[in-house]
Amino acid sequence: MTCSHTDNSGSVDLLYAVRHGQSTANVALAAGELIESDDMTIELTELGERQAVAVGRWLVSLDPDQLPDLVLCSPYLRAVQTWQLAEQELRAANRTLPCHRIDQRLYDRSRGQLKHLPRAAVRERFPDEPGKEARDPLGYRPPGGESFKDVAERLRGVVSDLRSEHRHRRVLIVAHDAVVLFLRQILENLTDTAVLALAEEGLAGNGSITGWQRTADGYQLLTYDERTHLPET
Repeated sequence: MTCSHTDNSGSVDLLYAVRHGQSTANVALAAGELIESDDMTIELTELGERQAVAVGRWLVSLDPDQLPDLVLCSPYLRAVQTWQLAEQELRAANRTLPCHRIDQRLYDRSRGQLKHLPRAAVRERFPDEPGKEARDPLGYRPPGGESFKDVAERLRGVVSDLRSEHRHRRVLIVAHDAVVLFLRQILENLTDTAVLALAEEGLAGNGSITGWQRTADGYQLLTYDERTHLPET
């Protein structure tokens, strides 16, 4: 696609991360319901669509020197839909559209055989797994899945690319709560203990915005899990 970019040397100055809008799987899991669906094809709910539009309106409100000039999106449909709806708001406001590409490394954590299972169903079908996870929350791999440390490892490649990015200064990542959490660990050099404390407080909500600014020492957190732009219902 044709899109604007800068040609200045250096790395990304502003980085934003947005969690996708509410999905049908989010609703089902909150209700303790089992869903059978390919993780790649889970869609936004009506509320999730409104949240995505709100993200777009937040982008429209940014000054030109804050507006992303590159968007990296998870390959999952719920993230793609979130960006598409946000982009429509930029287009309607005649704002400069950022370059956009899918980054396969930004997919949600794979839970393997535990995918989309409520906690009660996990305890019933895989009685040994909750104990394993409790003993090593970040290193635990569900059967056929990946650990949070695996997620962090693939994100290190994304961050490395951002640090050597020469064409774009402001980047928006549209992905998942685990991606946001471990971007924080990598960019802010957080310990595993600090990451677990953040997770205990609550992960980034649907449609929320997290942002960092580059400093001489790395990246400084500007805002985490910002939701003031979102509709209440």
